[in-house]
Amino acid sequence: MIRQTLMEAAGNLLAAWQRSLLALLGIVVGAGAVISMLHAGAMARNETIRQFRQMGTDTLILRADSTQGMGNFRLGDIESVPGNVPLVREIAPFMIGGGPIQHEGQVRNAGYLGVTGNFSDVARIPVAQGRFLNAFDRFELFAVLGSDLAEQLSTPFEPIRPGSRIRVGRYVFEVVGVLAPVLQNPMMPVDINGTLFLSIPNARRVMAVAALSMAVARMVPEGDPNLATQQLQQHLGPGMRDSTLNVMSARQLIEGMNQQVRLVAMLLGAVGSIALVLGGVGVMNIMLMSVAERKREIGIRLAIGARRADVRRLFLLEALILSGLGAVLGVLLGFLGAFGFAWMSGWQVSFSPIAGPLGAGVSLAVGVFFGFYPAVMAARLDPIEALRSE
Repeated sequence: MIRQTLMEAAGNLLAAWQRSLLALLGIVVGAGAVISMLHAGAMARNETIRQFRQMGTDTLILRADSTQGMGNFRLGDIESVPGNVPLVREIAPFMIGGGPIQHEGQVRNAGYLGVTGNFSDVARIPVAQGRFLNAFDRFELFAVLGSDLAEQLSTPFEPIRPGSRIRVGRYVFEVVGVLAPVLQNPMMPVDINGTLFLSIPNARRVMAVAALSMAVARMVPEGDPNLATQQLQQHLGPGMRDSTLNVMSARQLIEGMNQQVRLVAMLLGAVGSIALVLGGVGVMNIMLMSVAERKREIGIRLAIGARRADVRRLFLLEALILSGLGAVLGVLLGFLGAFGFAWMSGWQVSFSPIAGPLGAGVSLAVGVFFGFYPAVMAARLDPIEALRSE
C-alpha cells in the first residue's frame, strides 16, 4: 500500500515537473546555503586553531603600558624572569619602531624590531638563509630581514642574501639572515614577514622612540596562563614605576576567537535558514495549487471509498519526496560550496560534522511542516463539492 502510494505521489510530481522543479530548487538552495555556511564557520575555526598551534599555545605576550603610551621594561628584570617566575621557562624582550630601508636604489618603509639573541627561538621563527642574531651581535651592525621585506628590497641583479648591505638611517647594516615565510601571528604587533630585526643597542640608534615595552615568553608545559600572569605581576610590577603590565596568553585568545567564530557560524546558519524557510513556502505554494487543481480527483477518490487518511498520506508523501530530494541535492551543493570557499580563501578544506545531518534533517522537517497543511486541506474536502468542481 505504501509503495503504491509512493509511486503515485512520484507520478503526480512528474506530471507537474516544472512546478515541482521550482519548489525543489528552493529547498536545494536553502539546504545548500545552511550547510556551506556551517562548513565555512568550521574552516574559520580550524584555521584559527592551526595558526595558534604553529605559534604555540604556551605563548605569552607582555606589554608595558603607561598613560603617555608605551611603557618601559628594565632589561635586567626581564632577563631574570625565568629564574624567578616558575611557570615561565624563557622570555625575549623586544622594542618596536619603523622607518625607511634602502638597498641598491630600492627604498621601503618597514617595521623594526629590536630583539635579543633568543627571540627567534622563543617566537619560533625559522631562518631560511644565514642565521639569526645572537648574543655576540649586540653592538655589531648586523640585521635579519623577514621574507617579504627581503623580496621587496631585492633587485633582479642584486637579491637580498646573507652578506648584502642595507642602509637604515645613518647606518649601513650587513644582512646575516633572511627568515622563512611564517603565518601572521595574531598576538604579535607586527608582520614578521615584513620586519627588520636588529639588536636592541642598534635599534636604539635608529628608532625615534626606543622603549623596551614588549616581550614574548613561553610557559612550562601545561602551565596555567592565569597563574603565570599573577607571578609575572608580582615579579615585574614593583620595578615598572609609572607603567602597568598587561599579559595576553594564546589560550585566552583562542577561547575568545572560538566564541566569536561560533557566533558567526550561528549567524550564517540563521541567514541560510531564511533561504530554507522560503524554499518551504515554495513547497506549500506548489502543494496548495496541486490541491486546487485536483479537487475532482480527490472527490472521486473519496467517493469510491478512499479514506481521508489515504488522501492526506498521498499529499504528505509528495511533500516528503520534494524535501528529501532537495535535502540530498542540498547536501551536495553545500559540500561544493565549502570546497569553493576553501579555494577562494586559501584555507585547508575541513568540514563541520553536524552540517550535513543538520542541513538534511532541517530540510526534511521544513518540507513536511509546509506540506502538512495542504495535505490536511485536501483530506477535509467534501466529496460532493469536490466532484462538482471543474
